[in-house]
Amino acid sequence: MTGAALVVEGLSVSYGRVQAARGVSFEAPAGSLITLVGANGAGKTSVLSAVAGLLKPKGGRVVFDGRDVTRQPAHRLVGAGLVLVPEGREILGGLTVHENLQLGGWQRSGSSGGRIAEMYELFPVLAERRGAPASSLSGGEQQMLAIARALVADPSVLMMDEPSMGLAPRIVDEVFNVIAAIRDTGTTVVLVEQNARRALRVADHGYVMETGEIVHDGPGLELLADERVVQAYLGID
Repeated sequence: MTGAALVVEGLSVSYGRVQAARGVSFEAPAGSLITLVGANGAGKTSVLSAVAGLLKPKGGRVVFDGRDVTRQPAHRLVGAGLVLVPEGREILGGLTVHENLQLGGWQRSGSSGGRIAEMYELFPVLAERRGAPASSLSGGEQQMLAIARALVADPSVLMMDEPSMGLAPRIVDEVFNVIAAIRDTGTTVVLVEQNARRALRVADHGYVMETGEIVHDGPGLELLADERVVQAYLGID
């Protein structure tokens, strides 16, 4: 891993008078998997939304691939290779699996057929269901579709917001295996997860958020082994 693919400096996010994140700073080295963990309401989703260009931050800056992209709109960031898999998946249920994947390539120049073929290899269940309405998929299959759709855009940094939410334990295992495999291909992954223990097991580095601030950080396995951190912040399984 060399250099930082994504640097967030002093990011603050507000909804009216409510401040969701204050002075959040972290970095994701190229090819790494970093995670933001913490309880519901800690500000994790707000941070990702601001980094992805879906919210305008009140302060701080976002540097992607060496360029300040703090005020860039979301569609331009996707085109540049900074892609978010949102909480709740947000697939288009009325479209087929294949049509959803085609939408993932709308910012790519040229055909996305090759990337879609790669996704069918990575997610065989999607290949089997390619002509089915996305709404007919199980929760786990829909999450796989959301991840595959994002990967069709060929991101250099993939951000994922609560990918294990609402899934059965067996499917959670599959999702985390996929996340690790994506990192192993060289894609930088920024993972937001309430399931802190699972996230820290696969992360190179973890950042613990509480009430809108980062209160602790360190290598994922070291945080997981620190009983003080576990008892104070990671009462989540």
